[in-house]
Amino acid sequence: MQYLDLKMDFMFKQLFGHPSRKSITMAFLNALLHRTGDDRIVDVQFENTELTKETEDGETGRLDVIVRTNLGERIHVEIQIIPQYGMPERLLYYWARLFSSSLSKGERYDTLPPTIMIAILNYPLFPHETDRFHTVFHIREDEEQFLWSDHLEFHVLDLSQFMVKWKKYRREVKQSPEWPWLTMLSAVDSRTKRMDEDMFRELEGIAMTEQEILEALEEWHSLSVDPENRYAYEMRLKWLLDQLSNIRGSREEGLKEGLKKGLEQGREEGLKEGLKEGLEKGREEGIKGTIRKMSEKGMSVAEIANILDMTEEEVRERLKS
Repeated sequence: MQYLDLKMDFMFKQLFGHPSRKSITMAFLNALLHRTGDDRIVDVQFENTELTKETEDGETGRLDVIVRTNLGERIHVEIQIIPQYGMPERLLYYWARLFSSSLSKGERYDTLPPTIMIAILNYPLFPHETDRFHTVFHIREDEEQFLWSDHLEFHVLDLSQFMVKWKKYRREVKQSPEWPWLTMLSAVDSRTKRMDEDMFRELEGIAMTEQEILEALEEWHSLSVDPENRYAYEMRLKWLLDQLSNIRGSREEGLKEGLKKGLEQGREEGLKEGLKEGLEKGREEGIKGTIRKMSEKGMSVAEIANILDMTEEEVRERLKS
């Protein structure tokens, strides 16, 4: 049986953004946020349960997951498989909108709830800064590192880096509480329509002891075999693959255009440089010719140097050449 890729925002919203699967969502969030004990999320209210039906061109509304927890927090989860321009600023913008929308007219600012952004990406957001698959951000004072406020929190999970770590350092990766869920998201590749059998066996093993993982696997299976759901999934997949193709095409066109402009600029610069060299060479030959004629008329080196505002050594060098 072919499981559908949970990295597809349509499938992600189906599994983690539906009230009937609340227990799965809470377990997923507790694992990603490393919540234990009194900090655990024990209830959530979904704020955007609608799932916009896919059209044949793949267009749809936003498929993020937004919940309000029993601890008074608002959590926004977004999954992206296509690299987005300005993603750090985009996430900050979404956080600001969600945070500010929590305040009704006349309410005090201290009633605003902590707002957490979770971005699950299939590409590195900060490739030159870190190779970790889970990074967490707050606003802290530069020197003493104390928090400005605990109301802002960003989590970035890079599934591409998770796969790298999984293959090289599996024992270390399995120490992190989020690994089963990231394994579930990474196990299927929508482009090849293949499942990593090793990853799936790991999930089946942990499902024997963790009820929420077992429930998630069962729901994943049910969603994957539903004909209507598969059709909507295929439409969304087609649209996303077209987007990826367009991005690659634009990048290749940009490279070609950049190469063309570079060659043209190089040719133009070469002509300019050649003209400059030609003028300089012509000027030098003119000076040499003048010096020779003045010398043939019996003028001394000192006289020539004085008239042409040159040193005697410069005059002698040109007479030799």
